[in-house]
Amino acid sequence: MKKIFILFSLLTSWAGAELPLHQGPFSKIEVTRPAAGVVDLSISGVNPHFWSQPVPAGFDPGKQSILAFEYFSPSGIEAFSIRYRQPDSEIIHVTSAPVPLAETWQPIAFDLSASKPPLMKPGEDSRFHFSLKGKLNEGLQIRKMVLRVPNADEEEAIEEREQKALEKEADAAAYLSYLRADYAGKIHRVAIGADKIVIEGEHADPANLRELRPPHASHAQGFPEGIIERGLSGVFRVELNRYAGPDRRDRAFSRFRLETEAGEIASLCRWGEYAAGVAPLNDVLKSPHQKGLGGIPYIGSEDHEIFELGISHATINVVLSALLSPKPRPGLEKIMFEGRPYYLNRRFLQQRETTVRLLRKKGVIVTAILLVGNHGDSLFAHPEAESRGVYAMPNLMQEAGSDLYRAALQVLGNHFREPGKRISNWVVHNEVDQAGTWTNMGDQPLPRYLETYHRSARMIYQTMRMRDPHARVFISLTHHWAKRSLGVGAYTVREMLELYAEMGRAEGDYEWGVAYHPYPQGLRNPMAWNDDETLETFDTPYITPKNFQVLPAFLAQDRFLYEGKPRGILFSEQGFNSPTLSIEDQTLQMAGLVELFRRLSGYPVIEAYHLHRYQDMPDNEGGLRLGIIDENGNRKLAWHAYEAIGTEAVIPFEVMADHVIGATSK
Repeated sequence: MKKIFILFSLLTSWAGAELPLHQGPFSKIEVTRPAAGVVDLSISGVNPHFWSQPVPAGFDPGKQSILAFEYFSPSGIEAFSIRYRQPDSEIIHVTSAPVPLAETWQPIAFDLSASKPPLMKPGEDSRFHFSLKGKLNEGLQIRKMVLRVPNADEEEAIEEREQKALEKEADAAAYLSYLRADYAGKIHRVAIGADKIVIEGEHADPANLRELRPPHASHAQGFPEGIIERGLSGVFRVELNRYAGPDRRDRAFSRFRLETEAGEIASLCRWGEYAAGVAPLNDVLKSPHQKGLGGIPYIGSEDHEIFELGISHATINVVLSALLSPKPRPGLEKIMFEGRPYYLNRRFLQQRETTVRLLRKKGVIVTAILLVGNHGDSLFAHPEAESRGVYAMPNLMQEAGSDLYRAALQVLGNHFREPGKRISNWVVHNEVDQAGTWTNMGDQPLPRYLETYHRSARMIYQTMRMRDPHARVFISLTHHWAKRSLGVGAYTVREMLELYAEMGRAEGDYEWGVAYHPYPQGLRNPMAWNDDETLETFDTPYITPKNFQVLPAFLAQDRFLYEGKPRGILFSEQGFNSPTLSIEDQTLQMAGLVELFRRLSGYPVIEAYHLHRYQDMPDNEGGLRLGIIDENGNRKLAWHAYEAIGTEAVIPFEVMADHVIGATSK
């Protein structure tokens, strides 16, 4: 089981008072009380959650750091998550873990002491927030929920967790030390040909050339094998077979570095670049404007209404763990990759192919967002990922996991390279600055998290560039900028981009871009023109529709350029909420879109605006209505405005937007 702290041992005696905690308001959960003191919770909808009653006044988070209860659950649930909220604050995640099935009453305990920022203090309306992750009608019965001090076993587990955190910090520091050290040697070039790889470099004293395979971090040491050639000195050139061994393992996914005879690192790693002629000569895809849609649904016909909007860009989601399995399952097709069998969901692939073919037929540039399902038994998910995440970082820690990941990428690269079904942009996972929720790898120091993410992006890049010389990868980020979102597993976007660029430069730069999500500061408020935490400087807390121009200005700095050119930018997910379906709220939503596009055309480096979303799904998105048609299929005012954007028909909408913005500006 993953090492989120959770105990299933018998509750033992402890010093200090227990504080009872009772159930409060709930949503998407059926609640019954089958016996005195027992609450039965059954999942009845999307995002099931409930609150506690206010925390008792005697609560001391420095002492009573265990939340415990007894439960009964014949099915178990995928995850039970604990957050807290104090008045006028965001909800802050504390911890989460699976709840195994229990056919008798069993104790369960959660450690709250790891909360960053520190756990809440008691006060009026200070409550815990609990969310369930599982299937419809699953759930559990709860009794005797208390806050208490840790027992001896729990103290030991806390010490173990803290020791592992120290080890992660040390590993992160070692990576930064590797990245920023001054080495005697250098690998100048790794050229990947059709059958050979040529490595050129220099080192004054005799040194060894090492190959690092996908599961190896760039700063890792102590490998028992992997030396390609020994005793290299001066300027050298090494040629080796691209495909290694009887299974023809592709070394295009390896890095190479120099080491001293004593095994010390003597150069930065270097990734390979494909020589001319390896990839077919595809054209660079261009579009007449930036208007697009995100999260495209299945499209089976040229008559689908989205084509009425005149879009030039679209994103589709691809969950890799739904595409390929390491184990045979009914309905899956056996394929081979580097001598190993894998099992392909052909129907899943064909559905996406149908959609992509129709989009490309209409001249729409397609971007794929690659996601990894976060399931405890999945070889795809990183071993340190916690169940609280919707998606996970891919498993690039183990050979079998990285091979599975590369196999899935190969399927996509082979399948979507032809002009009629070409995907040219690849977004690497989702909102990685909100790692705890969207690309979970467990709690990690930023350098350790980003080192794995960088390897994942390189795996995608190496795969797709083999088939398309213009394929690019994009790092996915939220509208937070210099202000880190509250909660566990969040990072500062500006800091991430700076370190990510440094990593790319160090090991051989490549054509990556930024897939940014400039929602309004408050997702529920469409009046982005009133955002009050937006600046025109690089220190702005947020980048939203009000100040989106900060991002291209930041990336225009020399250290971010690629071959002298700015990085590509996709606004790959964002939109404006209509709080209700009233005409007043629909007008605010429309005004936000029209005002944004009026300025967007002046920034051609922003290649696309993928509107999120096509259709309202308030039940799935916490009541948000970001679509341009409502949940019943009725077209909202924003539909008609979006259809008009890019044509003269937008002028009446611009007049209306000017009036609304003028009347509501603060």
